Amino acid sequence: MTNIVLSGYYGSGNIGDEAVLAGILAGLREAGLSARVTVISADPERTIREHAGVQAIPRMAPCAITRALLRADLFLSGGGSLFQDVTSARSPYYYLTVLRLAQILRRKTMIYAQGVGPLQRPAIRAAIAKAFNRASAITVRDQDSSALLREIGVTREAQVCADPSFLVEPDLDAADRIISDAGLTGRDIVGIALRPWPGHDEWLADAARDITALCAEIGAQPAFIPMQEPDDAVFGDASATLRHGGDPRVAKGLIARCRMIVGMRLHALIFAAAAGVPFVPIAYDPKVSSFAADAGASRVELGDSTALAGTIRTTWQDREALARKLASRSAEFRESAMLPARIAANLLT
Repeated sequence: MTNIVLSGYYGSGNIGDEAVLAGILAGLREAGLSARVTVISADPERTIREHAGVQAIPRMAPCAITRALLRADLFLSGGGSLFQDVTSARSPYYYLTVLRLAQILRRKTMIYAQGVGPLQRPAIRAAIAKAFNRASAITVRDQDSSALLREIGVTREAQVCADPSFLVEPDLDAADRIISDAGLTGRDIVGIALRPWPGHDEWLADAARDITALCAEIGAQPAFIPMQEPDDAVFGDASATLRHGGDPRVAKGLIARCRMIVGMRLHALIFAAAAGVPFVPIAYDPKVSSFAADAGASRVELGDSTALAGTIRTTWQDREALARKLASRSAEFRESAMLPARIAANLLT
């Protein structure tokens, strides 16, 4: 049987990254790959429990990683935002080390639906360019990532695709039960997916209150949908909180049942686009700006309260037309998300 090793920010309780993993696995199956997949994870037991059929090894176990790579026919780096040095310089070096080890062991390597950047440190930019130029294939999830790779000296073509999480099927039955238990059945729900961000605690607290007030103004029910545990601190006093238990399928189902999403979390916005739900993206990071541009959504800059209120009002007013526009692109998003899976399958033929 074919062996694939997969490296990403998995097993850490981030619903977006777990959605990426679920989408990659779904894409590989749809592309016809019958493979034994080993995931490098922060919590291998959790990864095995939450993603049926995979094996998993600890991310800080070099011997186990080396053994897995020696058996591998293909190494996939991604998806997610692994190669950025804003939150930490150690993170990109870790993922580069695993990628370079696979290359040293002469495994086929693929950059899988990565969102690359920001990259500020010259040494990291140079190291990424060197490793990516040795990859068998490169796919990135937005045009900005492709442009950045060219800027830092990557000469191998980087094909642009949609995020793998577009391939995750929503669990609408579970979502409906959660909404019913919260007493929100039949309500026009505005889902809110904020997150903490350094230096913006006061603005985020104000934004949470403003969004609640705006929902009352437009006759909608605000509901907080946390995508990771720290998000609770931003909107802890929400009148309703819809919890998905860390299951990306349930989270996607909850967002599909909303009439509008206001969010910072990238995968809350991706889930909305996949379900044809209009969204207001709050751009705290270039990845949010990139996706907003790709999806044709009007973004709000973090800290701009006036723009936030205005964009929520106009998006709500235009929600039916915006929903139709997003729904018309659902097949396009899904087909684009399948691109890296098909490339991976071709590498193994």
